[in-house]
Formats: sequence, structure tokens, C-alpha cells
Amino acid sequence: MNNSRHILLVDDDDIFNMLHSEVLKRLMTDITIDVFKSGTEVLAYLEQHPDTPIDFIFLDIRMPVMGGFEVLDAMTAMGENRFNDTRIYVLSSTLDERDLQRAKATPLVDDFIGKPMSFDTMRSILAEEG
Repeated sequence: MNNSRHILLVDDDDIFNMLHSEVLKRLMTDITIDVFKSGTEVLAYLEQHPDTPIDFIFLDIRMPVMGGFEVLDAMTAMGENRFNDTRIYVLSSTLDERDLQRAKATPLVDDFIGKPMSFDTMRSILAEEG
């Protein structure tokens, strides 16, 4: 049985990417983490790797050039079925009520998480997966 997980971290902040990578590595043993610093980078990756299974995407809402909601719109245009087996979490350091409502209204999004993502938050996400 292959328990390897593929995770995409999408955030323009290097410190959050490093912190979130460490949290994930400490809680999961067999993982691949790809880090993207912009929405355009992650969309290029998704277009170039259409058959690569992705277990989780952690997507920052507020990024320069292309924010998280624009990324989600482009992912929806790729076909919602493509991400049926992907759990997508939007991240934000400012818990703006409008962002929260928009995230909840987006079919691809599993949940909204405040940054930084904690061990407890990640543990609960993994427990939901079981």
C-alpha cells in the first residue's frame, strides 16, 4: 500500500513556506512537497502535469499578481473533476470575513485556515482524511 502524499504549498512568503513544510514533514513521513511562490507558477505546474495526483493544496489568498481566488477560478476552468481527490485549503494571515465567505462558497475549497498553520490544525486535517 502506497501512503505517499503529494502536497502543493502556494504562498509568496518564504517563511510561511518553510514553516508549513516543517509542520507537514513532522506529521507525515512519506510526502513530496512542491512549493510555489505565485499563482502563475502553480498553474503552470498544474497545466504541465495534468495526470499527477495531488493530495493537498494549501493556497494563500493574498499574493501579488495572481491571488488565491484567481488560482481557484483557473483550476475550476481546468475541470472540477480533476481535483475531486485533492483537498484544497485556502490560507490567510488576515481573517477577512469576505474571504472566509468566498472560500466557503467555492466548491473546490475544503476549508479556510489562518496562517501560520499549526500542528493541531494539520493533525485535524489528517484525521478528517481517514
